[in-house]
Amino acid sequence: MYVATDHGHRQICVVSTARYVPMARVRPEALAQEPVPTATSKRDALMRSVYADTVRWRQQATTPVAANHQARSVQPTMPTHVASEPHLSLSEMASAVASEAIRRHPSNEGHVPDQIIVCGTSLEHDLALSCAGRLHSEHGSTGVPFAIGQMQGVAFFLALQVAADMMAGDDRMHTALIVAAERWLPPYSRRTGSLTVLADGAAAVLVRRGSCPGWHVRSLTVCTPSASLSIPPPDICIDEAAVVEVIEETCAHAGLTTAAFDWIMPPRINTALACNVSAKARLPVWRMWYPQPGDIGYLCAADAPAQLHLLLQTVVPSDGQRILLWSAGFQGQAACAVLEFRGS
Repeated sequence: MYVATDHGHRQICVVSTARYVPMARVRPEALAQEPVPTATSKRDALMRSVYADTVRWRQQATTPVAANHQARSVQPTMPTHVASEPHLSLSEMASAVASEAIRRHPSNEGHVPDQIIVCGTSLEHDLALSCAGRLHSEHGSTGVPFAIGQMQGVAFFLALQVAADMMAGDDRMHTALIVAAERWLPPYSRRTGSLTVLADGAAAVLVRRGSCPGWHVRSLTVCTPSASLSIPPPDICIDEAAVVEVIEETCAHAGLTTAAFDWIMPPRINTALACNVSAKARLPVWRMWYPQPGDIGYLCAADAPAQLHLLLQTVVPSDGQRILLWSAGFQGQAACAVLEFRGS
């Protein structure tokens, strides 16, 4: 488990956000009936074999050693529609939100991020293309770009943690652009057991070190299971006990009670799970910000930053307001962050 708080040089602030969710919507049952497209080139055939091998490995994965926390199935509230991108590639969606987040930077001058961190779970369809490399080339970041993958919604929180640690260790690093994008192509299935249906989309968050106006990361906790659980279990599930523990740990490090938040933002997995975790963590359910959970599906690595962008576009913040965000991976990962607005 890793914990970061905003004491001294670890202070980071969200200065701008962006989100892209395609307009196209597909019913989950229709997705299950879609035929796998025929490969049209050698590169396409190779990429499709990579997808197929990964899917086959997941299906044949052996049952891992039992987790420290007992995970339990939750009766789901499945999305009624899923956002599906018909044209743009994963990196094209990522490029769009990265440019928008940089454009939204409060500075009047063109801003170049010091570091770019890409988050994702799905694969770029073009094997010759690196999403992180493309963003680095387009925006000229000074640091070497890299990606965090296979942690689903927790990837964004880990990226925040890594950005805070990098800024703490390098006085020359002042800003980091975190970009998350997902596009699910056959033969990958969009269904994640009985939890939800995966959606296409992208989001970006630009963070800065120092006491600038904006939403400051007051406390952040990321928890991952032991190495013995690295192989995903056949039945995908959320470890509720781990999530509740991480929420409590994050609140304790921030010195806050669970009643101290203006908004609570769970992942778009299903409402039953979100309410159950909130109740166990003693979070006020009436402050849970969960708009239309069945409208687009679960954006996976892009879920938390996409929801954060949507919330920040609908509120007029004032000093001291707080947001609690939590998420969970499908193999026992858990994460939570507390953001606090400071206008000066």
